[in-house]
Amino acid sequence: MFVGDGRHPLDKQFHIGVFFGIPLYFHIILVIFMGIEVVVALITMSPLRLLFPVLLFGSVYLHELGHALSSASFGNRPKRIVMHLFGGVAEVPPGLSRRQELWVIAWGPLVSLTLALLGGVLYYSPLLLLLPFARTLAGYLFTMNLILFLFNVLPIFPLDGGQFLRGYLTLRRGQSEAIRRSLPWSMLLLAILGITALVFNMMFAFIISLFVFLVNYNEWQRWQHLFQRGFWIYLWPFGNAPSKGSDKTSGTLSDRLFVWWHRNKAEKLMRLADEEGIHKLKPNDRKLLEDYLDAKLRLRPNNRLDLH
Repeated sequence: MFVGDGRHPLDKQFHIGVFFGIPLYFHIILVIFMGIEVVVALITMSPLRLLFPVLLFGSVYLHELGHALSSASFGNRPKRIVMHLFGGVAEVPPGLSRRQELWVIAWGPLVSLTLALLGGVLYYSPLLLLLPFARTLAGYLFTMNLILFLFNVLPIFPLDGGQFLRGYLTLRRGQSEAIRRSLPWSMLLLAILGITALVFNMMFAFIISLFVFLVNYNEWQRWQHLFQRGFWIYLWPFGNAPSKGSDKTSGTLSDRLFVWWHRNKAEKLMRLADEEGIHKLKPNDRKLLEDYLDAKLRLRPNNRLDLH
């Protein structure tokens, strides 16, 4: 997710090794946390306490490795993978096409889902019924990766789901419209998650939600020129804030429903207008045809990439 530049004493990374041709680094905060867990596990004589962080961060590493190897398969080898207390990041250099980026983003959650299914199969396997300790580890593997999968597919930036949604919308509508459509939903979901975490006294989840919300706030500051007509209005699915200098709105769900509902009648009216002239149509039919054509025009795909 997030890695700094290493200038601050608490923003150092340690080189662990090279696996699958990709360097692996541990953030200093993660090293401190793992050290504390090892000490506590030894004092309490708890093997589960010792293996729990190994399973957790091992699952996160395999998640990031899914991103990294997918990028490498397109000839774009990541610079490194950095593991830290709140997750990990595969540093993928630029050079991928937008569609390739979507595949790279998708492979992380797919790996987590695969590990969750593997944990579930092992947990209910007859082979582990007589091995309670191994069965407990399989249950941890299932739970960790299921949560990791569900959390990452949420349309929250910069999680995988939020990045995938932005990339998909960029393909269809351009970068500016993708940011307008995805960022408000991301911040709203984070606010809901943060409030829910407070209500149920889940402080760690609240801290993560707050941390990611600040990242989204910085993203809003970066792109605030795109929201001159409002911010939360882009949550509304039946319309769009008009672009600057225009009195028309972008086609959304209401236009799609209108076109689908009136398609047959509008096509008959177009044939009639071609044969006998538009002046032969009744005023209500003429208005319907004009609205239908306007909706069709707004729904035309815009593959232009806006860069700001």
